[in-house]
Amino acid sequence: MMAKSCQEEEEEEEEEKEKTFEEKEMEKQRTLYQQARLHDRGAAEMVLQMISASKGHTGPMVVETLKLGIAILNGGNTIVQQKMLDYLKEKKDAGFFQSLSGLMQSCSVLDLNAFERQNKAEGLGMVTEEGTLIVRERGEKVLQHDEFTRDLFRFLQLLCEGHNNDFQNYLRTQMGNTTTVNIIISTVDYLLRLQESISDFYWYYSGKDVIDESGQRNFSKALAVTKQIFNSLTEYIQGPCIGNQQSLAHSRLWDAVVGFLHVFANMQMKLSQDSAQIELLKELLDLLKDMVVMLLSLLEGNVVNGTIGKQMVDTLVESSSNVEMILKFFDMFLKLKDLTNSDAFKEHDPDGKGIISKKEFQKSMEAQKQYIQSEIEFLLSCAEADENDMFNYVDFVERFHEPAKDIGFNVAVLLTNLSEHMPNDSRLQSLLEPAESVLNYFEPYLGRIEIMGGAKKIERVYFEISESSRMQWEKPQVKESKRQFIFDVVNEGGEQEKMELFVNFCEDTIFEMQLASQISETDSSERPEEEEEAEPCYVVDIGDDEEEEKSLESASAFSMACVAVKKNVANFFKMITVKNLRKQYRKVRKMTVKEMVKVFFSFFWILFVGMFQLFFTIVWGIFQILWSTVFGGGLVEGAKNIKVTKILGDMPDPTQFGIHDDVMEAEKAEGAEHGIRAELVQFVKGEKGETDIISDIFGIHTKKEGGSKHGHDAGLGDIAEILGTDIESSLENTVRKKKGLQISEIAKEAEAERKAEAEKADMEDGEKQDKAKEVQSEQLEEGKTKKKKRRHGQKIEKPEAVMANFFKALEIYQTKMLHYLARNFYNLRFLALFVAFAINFILLFYKVTEEPLDDVEEDSNLWNSFDEEEEEDGMVFFVLEESTGYMAPALRALAVIHTIISFVCVIGYYCLKVPLVVFKREKEVARKLEFDGLYITEQPSEDDIKGQWDRLVINTPSFPNNYWDKFVKRKVINKYGDLYGAERIAELLGLDKSALDFSPVEESEPEEASLVSWLSSIDTKYHIWKLGVVFTDNSFLYLAWYTTMSILGHYNNFFFAAHLLDIAMGFKTLRTILSSVTHNGKQLVLTVGLLAVVVYLYTVVAFNFFRKFYNKSEDEDEPDMKCDDMMTCYLFHMYVGVRAGGGIGDEIEDPAGDPYEMYRIVFDITFFFFVIVILLAIIQGLIIDAFGELRDQQEQVREDMETKCFICGIGNDYFDTTPHGFETHTLQEHNLANYLFFLMYLINKDETEHTGQESFVWKMYQERCWDFFPAGDCFRKQYEDQLG
Repeated sequence: MMAKSCQEEEEEEEEEKEKTFEEKEMEKQRTLYQQARLHDRGAAEMVLQMISASKGHTGPMVVETLKLGIAILNGGNTIVQQKMLDYLKEKKDAGFFQSLSGLMQSCSVLDLNAFERQNKAEGLGMVTEEGTLIVRERGEKVLQHDEFTRDLFRFLQLLCEGHNNDFQNYLRTQMGNTTTVNIIISTVDYLLRLQESISDFYWYYSGKDVIDESGQRNFSKALAVTKQIFNSLTEYIQGPCIGNQQSLAHSRLWDAVVGFLHVFANMQMKLSQDSAQIELLKELLDLLKDMVVMLLSLLEGNVVNGTIGKQMVDTLVESSSNVEMILKFFDMFLKLKDLTNSDAFKEHDPDGKGIISKKEFQKSMEAQKQYIQSEIEFLLSCAEADENDMFNYVDFVERFHEPAKDIGFNVAVLLTNLSEHMPNDSRLQSLLEPAESVLNYFEPYLGRIEIMGGAKKIERVYFEISESSRMQWEKPQVKESKRQFIFDVVNEGGEQEKMELFVNFCEDTIFEMQLASQISETDSSERPEEEEEAEPCYVVDIGDDEEEEKSLESASAFSMACVAVKKNVANFFKMITVKNLRKQYRKVRKMTVKEMVKVFFSFFWILFVGMFQLFFTIVWGIFQILWSTVFGGGLVEGAKNIKVTKILGDMPDPTQFGIHDDVMEAEKAEGAEHGIRAELVQFVKGEKGETDIISDIFGIHTKKEGGSKHGHDAGLGDIAEILGTDIESSLENTVRKKKGLQISEIAKEAEAERKAEAEKADMEDGEKQDKAKEVQSEQLEEGKTKKKKRRHGQKIEKPEAVMANFFKALEIYQTKMLHYLARNFYNLRFLALFVAFAINFILLFYKVTEEPLDDVEEDSNLWNSFDEEEEEDGMVFFVLEESTGYMAPALRALAVIHTIISFVCVIGYYCLKVPLVVFKREKEVARKLEFDGLYITEQPSEDDIKGQWDRLVINTPSFPNNYWDKFVKRKVINKYGDLYGAERIAELLGLDKSALDFSPVEESEPEEASLVSWLSSIDTKYHIWKLGVVFTDNSFLYLAWYTTMSILGHYNNFFFAAHLLDIAMGFKTLRTILSSVTHNGKQLVLTVGLLAVVVYLYTVVAFNFFRKFYNKSEDEDEPDMKCDDMMTCYLFHMYVGVRAGGGIGDEIEDPAGDPYEMYRIVFDITFFFFVIVILLAIIQGLIIDAFGELRDQQEQVREDMETKCFICGIGNDYFDTTPHGFETHTLQEHNLANYLFFLMYLINKDETEHTGQESFVWKMYQERCWDFFPAGDCFRKQYEDQLG
């Protein structure tokens, strides 16, 4: 009971769907809560005491104790591990380890003698009931207590889970104890015994073609136990634990590895040739994968030319023939994917049915010239063909390619690791020659980075890069982010600051890549096609033609017309699908010129015939509808084909109409009605009625008996409810009168048959039927209580299902459309720029007229403007001058198209980039909360508008939404709760007590959806905060301005001229020019402000002393009043004086001979010197210097990326001592993309599955410490002498 309290039924749920990160974290927290309840009450110590008291003898108590130990340690509970370790060290209990060693010695292995005795007993015909039980018991003795053995080693694995170095060392040697037991060696001893028994079993079946069922069952048990032992050994040494690595290396582990390599090499060839053995083959390959992972764990922290590496090479060389067989197996099946995807192979299967004959398959392999004859014969023997020598090659490839790819990758990692740590071993080089093809296949998927390990030594880490990750890395939006990051960061600060920015860039890019994968074409377009093909209600071929004809015979003319229209529309949409168009395109490409000409003329003939048929069908359909409506043919046929169940199902019960207010009576009436119909359904079976046809049309499936009050078949009343109309009682009476005799006869026959069957049935059958009826009635009563009560005339749930299907389909297509816009955002931007150029080209043909022609007023796009002169002279019109007449309509059409594209660009940006903007902001807020204690230990300043705005979101339930760490609030409470109060922080962050308590609570049934519940579920504060974030994004504001100008362009076409500025945003060189103006923006604005102040001071002097020089003019009647008031004078100085080459003195009267001549000279010269020479030059210099600085920065970035490694900072002078040394270093060893992929790999991987190196990096990452980056060092430099 205690063990089960910590365990949830996970297996079934995991098979159904993969859990999200949030669900896994919630499950982990619940498990920790239950484990804490147990170990706080001494469960951990009790487990140790019980195992110690067993003295190495198995029994029910030990079995259940191990299950409890596994339950409280599950997930690598460090608190329980530490409690157990402290208890063992304090008590110095040597009996615990002696009991473990004794339990291992008592664990059984495959007993070949017992297996042979069992087979002999079965062969002698001992098949009596008692003898069968004996044989079954003997069968269990072939491998006794395999589940107990797995639990024992699983318990030992969990003691070290999470790379607990203290417990790993304590399992090897118990310091301070009088007796020391090496659990590592004991595990290897049992593994060796198990390997020998598996080898004996293999030899037993080596002379047989197929392993029988009992052999497969025993093999499967043994492989499961071996798999657990390898997992335990892996956990013993990962971290790395150097002592346990050396202990394993000096044990008999290598003998077991050699034996297993022999079993793997021979059994995988044997099992591949029979489909009945495929499951056992997969288990065998999984075991190989776990053994390779264990060998890779032995190499963790290994140095170049280390002793463990040498021992491993010796083992592989000793089993070189078996290793070559394993590599050959992987190589054969890995190349199958390329073979079946080639164009030459598709010629044998042009329709893509996935079926091919063995001869054609053999010809394809021979033509590819990648397989030798023996390999071709082996692959053909693995393919099981039918009587026509045909087989499904798609299933064949999936059956072998995916397992080979999964396990082969780990083998490639092992060989690559050995080759780089043992570079000068000639024996290994000869072993790698047959593996060259496999290594080349996995080269694109094999990522490698270098880290500074815990021992302050450079270590190489190998991991898998998915194909989708590489595809998303090449997306245009990711490339743009990468280019911007390198430009911004390469010259920033020290190494720590640079690495901090690099990790932030990696996190943002990972989110962007995940978003790109969601909106990619494969997810958004291909899956709905597959779903549509899988759903029978949307497929045209619903059933056989005969069944369709039978169902249509009983339908009305309207239903037949609906079915025909649906069928034709579905056929049409099926023809224009992307998949079908691609298929037709491939066919066209293969056609000759003669065939294409023939098809061209055939197309027009088919088009002519199709138009004629369409016209004829429409006329004939109208005629049929009129005929059936006027002469009542549809009603007569409907009455003839009506079923007994339909009429009896629609007979009103007296209580149903007489007592409307009594709910209980209404329920009884409906129950009685359902009971009558349920009995008649057992005897009366007919064809599909109108309800079935309508359900087929709308994609509705009628419910079973227990799920609906009206049973399986729907009556006329149901049809009326579906169509939303009420059938009048007169029609019901007419139908009943016509069919009354027929109903009574059918009912009598049905009752007679029922009585005859009842007489023939015996008592047992009668009891079974009574039980079945009781169960059925209980189900009906439960179904009634769960569903809403409704009266006879109310609508049922089928119309709701129609609307649900409709809205579901609408939501799918909406998502597809949004994803399409997001994918093509950059193409739409380019298209909008092209349309803007076309519009502005047409605008060049505008001219000004005072009296436009009448026809021009209607067709042209006109607008007018007014000023003082125009009010006197009249209105001025801007008219499009053309003679063709097509420019004005083209301009209007282009304007509409441009507005639509602009609006669509905003939507595309919102789907493509806004989630990233919100993610960055949420990440920033979450990091400040967790690491800086913002809003808890300190408050943002009043001037910090951004910080004050973010305060709005921290207590919303939706935060964080895009940021992947959904439990950041709990981390903040755990970090600051003891000092500042957990309840106070929880209130600040908007968490209630239920969110902090993980005790099991009964889940309440969700309330029915309503408008009020939907409105209350919207997190208003979060969405307000999100809008604030979106509308402060510069790119979004630019697109909003762009769309606004496009809309204004319909009022005045000249607004479209502003869109030409978009060319500066679309090209990198022009963006640099714009950046030169905004780069020193603050200094530029301040300088312009200083210029305005200086000019104002000169204006004050001129207004008071030199006004007469401004107001004189040649015409004495109308003096030029340039400085009559202060505002006019200031504007004159700003507009004229600043633009004048010689200053203000060039634009006013010459002071020669004037009493103020000397003062004027000083005024003019100082204005020229301070304003023109200094201030304007400063403004120009700021812009020019910014442009030069940006250009130099780009050059510096390019030079640094070409001559210096971004990760370690070592220049190319060191690496170029060998050919292409720097290129190899930056592309393979310190590739920026590989570090990003590795971080993505860690985020998506379960923490309990991390290797020692991965756990080290993950811990440093969570602590925001970047010491694992190899700054100033690399593997090649550290092992320069050994590598030569």
